[in-house]
Amino acid sequence: MPAQNLEDVAIVIRPEKDNVAVVTADQLEKGAELSYRGALLTISGRVLRGQSFAIREIEEGQTFVTLGDPIGIASRAVHPGDPVDETNLEDRLPKLKTRYRDNPTPTPIDPELTSLTFDGYVRGDGTVGTRNLVGIVTSGMGSSTEAREIAARAMREVYSREKFPNVDGVVPIAHESGCGMPDGRAVALLNQLLADSLRHPNLGAAIYIDLGCGKTCVECSVPVFQQDVPDYNRRVVNMTIQQLGGSAATVSRGLEVVEKLLDYANQFQRQPAQISKLIVGTKCGGSDRWSGVTANPAVGVAADLFVKAGAAVLLPEIPELQGAAMVDLAGRARTRAVGRKLTQALKRYEAYVRKFGDYFHDTVSPGNIKGGLYNFYLKSSGVKAKGGTSIVEDLLEYGEWLGERKGLYVLYTPGYDQISTPALFLSGAQVALFTTGRGTGIGCALGPVLKIGTNPQLARSYADLDVDAGVILEKKASIEDVGRKIFQETLDVASGRKLARAEEAGFHNEFKIWESLWPAL
Repeated sequence: MPAQNLEDVAIVIRPEKDNVAVVTADQLEKGAELSYRGALLTISGRVLRGQSFAIREIEEGQTFVTLGDPIGIASRAVHPGDPVDETNLEDRLPKLKTRYRDNPTPTPIDPELTSLTFDGYVRGDGTVGTRNLVGIVTSGMGSSTEAREIAARAMREVYSREKFPNVDGVVPIAHESGCGMPDGRAVALLNQLLADSLRHPNLGAAIYIDLGCGKTCVECSVPVFQQDVPDYNRRVVNMTIQQLGGSAATVSRGLEVVEKLLDYANQFQRQPAQISKLIVGTKCGGSDRWSGVTANPAVGVAADLFVKAGAAVLLPEIPELQGAAMVDLAGRARTRAVGRKLTQALKRYEAYVRKFGDYFHDTVSPGNIKGGLYNFYLKSSGVKAKGGTSIVEDLLEYGEWLGERKGLYVLYTPGYDQISTPALFLSGAQVALFTTGRGTGIGCALGPVLKIGTNPQLARSYADLDVDAGVILEKKASIEDVGRKIFQETLDVASGRKLARAEEAGFHNEFKIWESLWPAL
């Protein structure tokens, strides 16, 4: 049987740097012969889709390289055709040197891109929403059940698109803190996060609902909100359960208030806004080996387009930006100081994890490994790709409001989807791009989340995807083609011409605060 071309059954992602290939066929059996760049190599053991094999000699102690980045050290000599697995891959890297530098050259702006617009809801402070929602924002766990009930019943009994054509719905923005927490820094951060929710341009109006005795009660926190949230007294109605006489009375009163707030929010209408008003979040979850090959680089292409259009992009997930990924980001930071800040963020997160007696590198899940992600270094290189190639302007702290700043920013969050996805919106993102290789239906109460699938098998079997990046593996489109498609899809969703699949489902209103930043008391 003649040798197959390697490119027909596998992919070398960065041929100029990589020394391993990734299998794209269902599997390669032991003894299979492949032709690559004029040489013949023989597969020495079964390799499944998403797993890798060597394409060059790798001596003991040398690094395995894929995605252009080192992902581990060879624990023994590896020959062309040998599968990469736990018998020859050691999860450590040689010491990597970060080249801190100043990058003062302004990010190039593309006039053709900057002329683009999206149809959004312009708020009084100049921010622009991609959605016009009425939010039921809870002060804490003590009022979250009532908040969810008000939102659910309002959607059934009060709201309709026919009656309120300019409003996109009523959503609960509920969390599990607000009481039993220390004073000082913890309460200040929670107030900041609640203010971020209430000021978000995707909310046309809101109820702030409070049990009455927590640390973020109306009397405690509303004075803070009134300083930070534009038009607070017009856009937000405060409600206290203990003053209203209990849960049933609160829900009844809440439905009355929602109807008035729907009337208020309905005054806003979509109008053209400059693309530079967009803040686009990026995220990945349920990742597989193809995340760093297809969907994440394609999102990176879209991210670069948004930056060149004068908009902003957020790259979260600090614990999943390890190894060569953080070395690269720190090296292309705007200044040496920002680069060092990024490196310190990684060390700070490691210290946070150690407080719990746990291991910083436990970011690879069983699902990741099944999908061909061998370790956290490989995963991190794929995660980094979502941010594209732009200069990193700065590190944003968790809950820090981006405001009018433009360009690419790294956001201090966990990798955990249910915290880091809302965190994008809590820093001002109006839309998020979420890549997945194994599938997820995640959305967010504060705005649309587009799902980008990494492989053709997922696209055929999973209904929650907005864009299929698996066409890159099928050689039906390039990474650049899919990136441009994601860019346009984002504008269409931001303009309300399309709904994200999570929105179409009608029940993906995920929202969670990073409560483990402080102890429960």
